[in-house]
Amino acid sequence: MADCYDDLFMLCGFEAEEIEKERSRIETAFQKLELEPRDMKTAESWVSDNHDIALLGVRKLLGIWVKELIDLVLAKHEEKKLVYYGFPTIAGPAAAIAEASENIYCTCPDVVLCYTMGQIFNKLTPILEAGEENGLPPGHGLCSLQQIRAGGLAKGIIPIPDLVLTSSYYCDMGSKADELLHERYGHAAVYADGCMDSRWGEFPHFLPERVNFLGNQLEKVFGRAQAVLGVEITPEARYRGASRSRQLFGALRELVDLIKGAEAQPISIVEVEVARRLTSGSCSRRFMMDGPKTIDILNQEVRERIARGTAVVEKGSPRIMILMAHFSDPSIMRMMENIGLSIPVTVHTTLASRIMKETSFIAGEDLAREQLERGPFHGSYGEIKRAAEAAQEFNVDGVIFNYMFNCRPIAMLSHLLKQFVVRETGIPVLSLEMDMYDSRTYSAGSLRTRVEAFAEMLRAKRSDRGT
Repeated sequence: MADCYDDLFMLCGFEAEEIEKERSRIETAFQKLELEPRDMKTAESWVSDNHDIALLGVRKLLGIWVKELIDLVLAKHEEKKLVYYGFPTIAGPAAAIAEASENIYCTCPDVVLCYTMGQIFNKLTPILEAGEENGLPPGHGLCSLQQIRAGGLAKGIIPIPDLVLTSSYYCDMGSKADELLHERYGHAAVYADGCMDSRWGEFPHFLPERVNFLGNQLEKVFGRAQAVLGVEITPEARYRGASRSRQLFGALRELVDLIKGAEAQPISIVEVEVARRLTSGSCSRRFMMDGPKTIDILNQEVRERIARGTAVVEKGSPRIMILMAHFSDPSIMRMMENIGLSIPVTVHTTLASRIMKETSFIAGEDLAREQLERGPFHGSYGEIKRAAEAAQEFNVDGVIFNYMFNCRPIAMLSHLLKQFVVRETGIPVLSLEMDMYDSRTYSAGSLRTRVEAFAEMLRAKRSDRGT
């Protein structure tokens, strides 16, 4: 195995000395991950074809994800207290827990596996298949992200955690899948409940009782974590977690603003989302400390591209907004750009890049209030309203609402959002059924025809307007 991964790691922003220093850890992790020498050449081609490796910031971001994967696989081997949380979630408690002790490693393993075994190694299928064989079978409309976690545990790729933070205030299946895994592996779990039954048109307002209830549920997480991990989660830890999160979100906000103001799209949405997912992939010190300065490198390179007029999609191409970029298969977003669609932003990136208040994440109710103000955790109307506002803010020609058929909160919005955005803004919307984590059925090729037809329609509308 020695040296076979060096070229790939250099593509991912590693220095030669860094590789040599980490070689023992890399090889131990790769053995658990079932990564072989032949997988390295596949990964090199996959990364080169789908990521803008001419940019140092992109290479460094990919390197952070690889390092996080190694940290995740070796966490228990290196005697860390291991805490998992799911996606989507309110990550504030996880950020505070991670700051409570250097001996705690806190991450969302499903997202880490997507952005490494999918985006970099293109070897996610065996993990999905293992999840399907271990409690989450295919053909039942089950979440593929949960299948990835189940598969990772079943294959022994990711270690059994000490504690799982799980919630049902957005994704009902996340808590159900975590209960299955709790029964199978015996780890401790804490469930944060919630309620998204807000009235249509109520957003951005909400009842004080909702803040109180959700805030108390988040405080429950802290109490359970202290009992299981044997570590006090002090106000200082909460403050450090919030401060690091604000730095990460602030760097992301700058990236979004740069792209928003550019005449032509300077980098692929693939790379924007590689940066954006740092805010949901892990609350580890690596992400919190290395993430902002790495995104800053990318931001400087984006400024230089804008100054030179460099673009990844031809200037004047239709601008669209999508719900989320694919987590594990970058070729799908590249397909959309290759047929001439500029994708400056996603709905979820516009929400995530909103700068957090100084009080955020200090107390449960502070965090609950801010999350309700963002939209998605408020209710269906909140998410739809925020999407319409983002479409107007970024002056897009169209919206592709790439909803997941196997995600009830998002699938429910598929046609409601289309009707609302078209009525409120006049911006055309394509409802595109797909799977954001698993491209075995919904591949780039299978989606291309519908996306091409939408692109042609948008080009015709731009031509009619003379733009």
